[in-house]
Amino acid sequence: MLSALRSWLLAIVGTSLVCALVRALAPEGMGKKVIAAVCGFALLGALMGARLPSAEDPLGDLEGFTQEARDFARRAQEEGRNQTRSIIEDKCEAYIWDKAAGLGLTLTDVSVTAAWSGEGFWVPESCQIGAEPDAALAAVIASELGIPPERQTWRTTDG
Repeated sequence: MLSALRSWLLAIVGTSLVCALVRALAPEGMGKKVIAAVCGFALLGALMGARLPSAEDPLGDLEGFTQEARDFARRAQEEGRNQTRSIIEDKCEAYIWDKAAGLGLTLTDVSVTAAWSGEGFWVPESCQIGAEPDAALAAVIASELGIPPERQTWRTTDG
């Protein structure tokens, strides 16, 4: 529905621009008046090309616009949630890297997965850490990020 409106508006704007250019280049006199009339009809044709609400179902088009608006809002909300999830995961990963460095540990990689909580926000759910298991870092991750040891996966370089 919005694409049809967009196409209609582009047709009007395009027709207006072409008409303005042709009228500006037209020679003075009767030719300019004829071109002005032709441009007027062309613009009228572009305007009439609009799909107006039908007399039988004037609210049908409104319902279509409403549904498109709802779909757009839903997609925007999902995109916002996904971006927030990514930010939470990135911040938690950076936190683990920082705490590991503070403990003198060398990590090969860190990955945190967030989940949607019952309270309506993202929380760190699990993590995978490329390093030998370390009790001190595991305790920090559990207490500070809320990821219990059973949802912490430690991967050594050996496999």
